[in-house]
Amino acid sequence: MRYLKMLLLVVLVLLALIFFFQNQDKLSQDLVLSLNLFFIPAMTSFPLPFYFIIIAAFFLGAVLSLAIHVWDKVHLSARLMKNKWRIASLEREVDKLQKKLEDESSRNAFLRTTQANTHDDKKFSDTTKKDHPPDNVAASDPDRS
Repeated sequence: MRYLKMLLLVVLVLLALIFFFQNQDKLSQDLVLSLNLFFIPAMTSFPLPFYFIIIAAFFLGAVLSLAIHVWDKVHLSARLMKNKWRIASLEREVDKLQKKLEDESSRNAFLRTTQANTHDDKKFSDTTKKDHPPDNVAASDPDRS
């Protein structure tokens, strides 16, 4: 695509050069420009060759289109940086929330295992008491002596 654009530009410049060479006598005639507004006195330019006016208009159009392109590029770059900053901020928030979720899930898993272990211990102690009633032990309690 880049080569196609370059080829098109070369053809356009070539056609412009042919236009200027073929119409050189007509384009070299002098032209006087005038501006007459109601509230200021009339202004006229000194005699300029017609080709100079065409070339000046072309370069003025090129400079204006370049300025618009640069403005658009700067605007898009600013939007890109703003969106990159927003994405980074949202990614930091996601990381923070994932850490918080992992901490809560590990804490909940720990609590579930702890509760299950205490519940199993209670079941085990209840079943051992029912299955094996304590024997009457004649020995005295050493702590109560």
